Amino acid sequence: MEKKAKISNVGFRLICSVMLIVLPLLIMLFMLVRQEVLDLSKEKLAIQSQSGAEAVGVWAEEILDELDIYKDMIEQVGMDNPEVFKLMGTSYPDHETYPYGLYWGDKEKNYFDSSGWVPEEDYVPAERNWYREGLTRDRFGFGEPYVDVMTGDICVSASARVNNSPVESVVAADVYLDYASKVVADVTDIAGGDIGYAFFVTGKSRIILADSSDSMEGQPLNSEENILLYQNVDRLIAENRTGQQEVEGTDGHYITNIIHIDAVDWYFVTCMDSSVALRNLYRILAIMAVASLVACLLLVLVTFYSAKQIALMGIREKTDNLTGLLNRSGFHQAVKRALTAHPGQGVLIIMDLDNFKQINDKFGHPEGDVALRSFARQLDEFFNRSGDITARLGGDEFAVFVGRPLAADAAKGMLRKFIDRVRETFETEYPGEGLSVSAGASFVPESPEKAMNDELYRQTDAALYEAKRNGRDGFVFANGASEGE
Repeated sequence: MEKKAKISNVGFRLICSVMLIVLPLLIMLFMLVRQEVLDLSKEKLAIQSQSGAEAVGVWAEEILDELDIYKDMIEQVGMDNPEVFKLMGTSYPDHETYPYGLYWGDKEKNYFDSSGWVPEEDYVPAERNWYREGLTRDRFGFGEPYVDVMTGDICVSASARVNNSPVESVVAADVYLDYASKVVADVTDIAGGDIGYAFFVTGKSRIILADSSDSMEGQPLNSEENILLYQNVDRLIAENRTGQQEVEGTDGHYITNIIHIDAVDWYFVTCMDSSVALRNLYRILAIMAVASLVACLLLVLVTFYSAKQIALMGIREKTDNLTGLLNRSGFHQAVKRALTAHPGQGVLIIMDLDNFKQINDKFGHPEGDVALRSFARQLDEFFNRSGDITARLGGDEFAVFVGRPLAADAAKGMLRKFIDRVRETFETEYPGEGLSVSAGASFVPESPEKAMNDELYRQTDAALYEAKRNGRDGFVFANGASEGE
């Protein structure tokens, strides 16, 4: 009984010792994962927000640039020329963003509307916001938003002063914000529900232009009827605090991203509930509670490291240290795999540098190594298509396997082009030394048995030496055909 109690006591103390080690590790890991999840959620929010803000900024600049073109043409024609009203009339109904086209008014109550709308007799253009705002601008700019009583849609007037008008006048267009609403919808949809609120708001009056909740559009952001989140966002904008902030909402804590769009003095605001940002964390928590996770992680790391080292050793065994190309063993293995995958297809080429010994004797072996690396680079750059395999077999002997179907004429043209390029390059690098390359080539036979034996290499090697005997700087195919045949 005492022995059992002693064993139990030792076991309990052992468990406590392990728990004292494991629990802090688990808590630390939990905190690290929690922070990482939050950081990733914030990064996702920032990326989506930036994308939406940039899209609307570009859209707004394109609209204003297009309207400025109209304004320039109007000023060129002149307001005292009746043709100017025909010009303005061409703006209706050409553009879906300002479908009713341009309209114009002056301080003498004259008014023209491209859509054909005729105002009441008591309509005074100079008393309208679009007119007052336009007088302050030489180029088109957006004014304050309003709800179109005829369509019920929110829009903004873009207006500008007409400079050469005999009488003070302003040209304008009503720009509808369907695109901004689409961007809001896209941002919330792409985020998969992670972004709970997204809206555009003006910088001056802070009127909501487009909102993920349609019922909020056209309202001031600081309205007492609005939820606490919107009121807190209004406070941040008033304090000129852009970027990511953490704010309180009526129903929780939010991560808010605020971006100012300089082109139109609007803000794009996106909000993510912190509990949404952390929901993935709670899915991981149960797994993290299992102490074996640490052991598994260590095992994976050790296995990965070992596999990586083994793979690196395998690569080193098959690679030529001087040139970085495959060595003889690696080349044979690679060609064998290629022939297994595509039997009866390809061309084997073995090459040898002409007068290379002369480079070694005259300039020394280090310069010879430079020449070999130069040739290896040319070889790898020229034969760079999928299925091409390049190697250094040893000394100044190199090999290429072109693992794709080639007609005899195409193969000859390819070899001639490469040999000429090598000669020209070496003439620049080693003028007057006669450094060039000769090559022997063999088409892979259709018979799989013949393709895989050493005969293919022997006959290609014999073709190489025949090319050498023929005067170098050329090639011979194993069937006895030289480049001129």
